[in-house]
Amino acid sequence: MANIKPFRGYRYNENKIVNIGSVVSPPYYNMSAEDKDALYEKSEYNSVRLFSGRKYETDTTEDNAFTRAKTFLDKWIDEDILVRDREPVIYMYEQSMEIGGTMYSNTNFVALVELEDIGSGNIMPCEKPHEVSMSDRYELLSATNADMSMISCIYMEQEKDLYNLMNELREEKPDAEFSAEEKLHQKIWKISYQPTIDFIVEHFKDMALYITDGQTRYETCLKYRNYMKANNPNHTGDEPYNYIMMSLSNSKSDGIVVLPVHRGIKTPRSFSEAHFIANSQDYFKVEKIIVDSGDESIVETMVKQIATVKSETRIAAYCGGDYFYRMVLTDNDYIKKEVYPEMSKEYCRLDLVALNKLVLEDVFRITEENYEEYVTPTRSYNLCYEGVQNGDYDIMFIMNPVRVEQIKNITAVGERLPEMTVSVYPKPSVGVIINIKED
Repeated sequence: MANIKPFRGYRYNENKIVNIGSVVSPPYYNMSAEDKDALYEKSEYNSVRLFSGRKYETDTTEDNAFTRAKTFLDKWIDEDILVRDREPVIYMYEQSMEIGGTMYSNTNFVALVELEDIGSGNIMPCEKPHEVSMSDRYELLSATNADMSMISCIYMEQEKDLYNLMNELREEKPDAEFSAEEKLHQKIWKISYQPTIDFIVEHFKDMALYITDGQTRYETCLKYRNYMKANNPNHTGDEPYNYIMMSLSNSKSDGIVVLPVHRGIKTPRSFSEAHFIANSQDYFKVEKIIVDSGDESIVETMVKQIATVKSETRIAAYCGGDYFYRMVLTDNDYIKKEVYPEMSKEYCRLDLVALNKLVLEDVFRITEENYEEYVTPTRSYNLCYEGVQNGDYDIMFIMNPVRVEQIKNITAVGERLPEMTVSVYPKPSVGVIINIKED
């Protein structure tokens, strides 16, 4: 079962920080170096210093980005920049934003969730962890003993009890309200009424939680818990290091937007468009589509041309000019039959699995070993397009978003989606609530 509980989170003190939006940050992996520099300049108390501090050539084991994060954290608490809520609560956290002219509001509960070993309970990571960043995350956690950001999960509620509760609570005045990014408005409510807390806790006991963002941080916390447990002869299982801060979103919420993650590719060898087309036709129906310059942009046209309600793989490829290629997999069962017979049908039907195996590996010779060197995942198709135009990429691939049902079915059988398959938007801002693992 999913075991959740209220906690006393640390939040920015509005008596000290007039504009909370100036001190919370987007997730670190969504930022460029320029974005990070801008946050440093935005406020001396911006949370970027806590979770993604600058590194210097002069860093030592005693003075580095992680020890400096601990110094900032302690200093801000001493100065009452960060203050701890007086009683344990479950937070309700809402983010409202506009996408494509439509307003969305995603509301979730924020609570501590008891850590479970992978595959042993109801907490199921959706993707493979990012091994490169795990060591940094572990050093930060070891130095600060704190969850600087929330792990994002979705849950699938059969009834609408929690959904209806959220609508009731939303009518009350929020405890905090601010705008952190353009068109991203945020609100926080503190739920302290014990019967309501008990109601929420009880409802989550029978639910599975699907981690849509934060697989690396979750497994980092497991490693940290195991270390602390091994060094605590009086370990009981109730210690703060046994829990992690999570945001819990209802999969039925119309505020959750599952975005596609596109790919910009710099091929290992000299890129040949003719070679790419010829070899891709072994598995795909490839159609060349010319875009009139007077119409919509090429990327917008690509998105529309691959959109489908059918259970089929459609991918758009662009390598320059006023045209692109629409690629439709001709045999939806080929990967299950010939490539990954041991994997589930749902996994084999993922568009990204087809792209990785049948195009990147078979055509361009990009494998797991050199994937990060040549492939750049991003949810911004405009950045991909610009990368092709300026020569950073030889070709880009526009993808369709993964469906929530696919996430559920794949993780339910113990499998994980390939890294950077899912992008659920909006992601919780960093610094909104901080959990220091203390009593």
